[in-house]
Amino acid sequence: METKVQISKHMQQYRTNDVKMLYELMSKILLGNNDFRLAELVDTDDVRSVIENETGEKIDFPIESVIGKEKLAVWKKIDSIEYNGTKLKKADRVELIADVMSDETLFEGFCLAFYESDEYLENLCGNYGCTEQYYELLKDPVYQKRKKHMRLISEYVRAAVNLYGVIHIAEFLEILKGYEKGLEDFHGYGRETGTYQNTIMFQPRYLGIYSLQHLIGDAVPTLCTTMDGLLLHACFIEDFLQETEDIMKFFASKNREIMEMDLDEFFIAASEETSYRILLLEARDKQIYLPSKKEFLRYTDENYYEVSAAEKRFRQYLEKKYLANFGRVAKKVGISTAECIDDFMRALHDQATDVGKSGEERDPHEFVQFVFTAIQGCDIHVENMDEANEILGYAVRMMNSVRLWINRGNSPEELSHKMPMNPNQTTVVPVSSGAARILSEGREELEHMGLNIDLDAAATDVSTFSFADGINGKSQKIVKKVYPNDPCPCGSGKKFKKCCAKRQ
Repeated sequence: METKVQISKHMQQYRTNDVKMLYELMSKILLGNNDFRLAELVDTDDVRSVIENETGEKIDFPIESVIGKEKLAVWKKIDSIEYNGTKLKKADRVELIADVMSDETLFEGFCLAFYESDEYLENLCGNYGCTEQYYELLKDPVYQKRKKHMRLISEYVRAAVNLYGVIHIAEFLEILKGYEKGLEDFHGYGRETGTYQNTIMFQPRYLGIYSLQHLIGDAVPTLCTTMDGLLLHACFIEDFLQETEDIMKFFASKNREIMEMDLDEFFIAASEETSYRILLLEARDKQIYLPSKKEFLRYTDENYYEVSAAEKRFRQYLEKKYLANFGRVAKKVGISTAECIDDFMRALHDQATDVGKSGEERDPHEFVQFVFTAIQGCDIHVENMDEANEILGYAVRMMNSVRLWINRGNSPEELSHKMPMNPNQTTVVPVSSGAARILSEGREELEHMGLNIDLDAAATDVSTFSFADGINGKSQKIVKKVYPNDPCPCGSGKKFKKCCAKRQ
């Protein structure tokens, strides 16, 4: 394995800015190892008792068996530099990098806290000049179990926020334990001798709300964790940062020690204004969707969604009836027909879902309008109401099968056998004369599906004059309805919404 001298020599070949970048990355990751943080706080903080009370497991080993005093001193030095914003020279950074990467405990602590892929970590170790050290660590069964534990939590929490949008850490812990029965096996996470013999954070024995909140905050940096234990999808980042700023101002306004009732006061007020808290309140009374373990972990990929039977039927219908139409569009844009249909179905799903939309409520009216626009974009021209009704029927059934954050991962179809759209609340309005004609012809069928039809809501009454007897004859004023997508009556050739409608 590489020595401190070898790593120092390797690092000295880099330019100053490269060393700075590598040092800052090392510092961020190493300081995210909460085993070492606990060791620093053991004499002054009550976290040991908090963890023991939550888990019912005693921390029955000396904290020095996690990290010795000399190695902790290096960690504390790096922490102090970060906290105080101390400026370092290249030589100072090189020395600290070599101190960490050549030491077995600090190096393992760095690797355990690293949140990207193992391939990325391997390449990074090459940049630091400690590849042999990394390959040696990979052989260690204790490191393997600890790393697997960290990866497991990372995968589950990413899947949870992708599927639910927001979830409390206590409920997430129950879900994790429900899927992973192996968490009851505490064997193999400690060493009898050597360095980094014991761990608190990287083993299931001490898995509780406190340890989870700290581990998740560092293991999944793209995910937000609130002070009161909410785990949030990354789309909520702006509201999260605003809430963080607000809570700091709230603390400052008290001019005294903050009590638990103060926090309750703040979060109750925030629940009426913050998107993810509003979402949580709206969804809390619904039963959470819990698929098979295999299906749940598919949501680790933020782009994954379950293709429902209704979506499959819609696709089969389109392929059977409009394959040539999709083929013409595909040829124009240089993709395959299958890819064109894929894009169409994905666009419809994205319009139907509330996933990744910061808690926005779905608008069925917008979805229906989107369907008509999308099919026209795919060179499908609806000729009669029967055809429009057929397409819309497939589309609405697909919309009703999409999993929603507001439903805690359930689809509307799973929560109720009724259509999710209330005819007293949902109204469809046309955006063109053609759409108005189709909707008027099929008003009875559409209202039976739960959609109100308002043919005048989007229309504008536009006055025009006709001269039946020529320009010098008597004029007659005519009022006609013009819809947003109709040609503008002024004769510009533009759509009304992009022409004279702007001047009204």
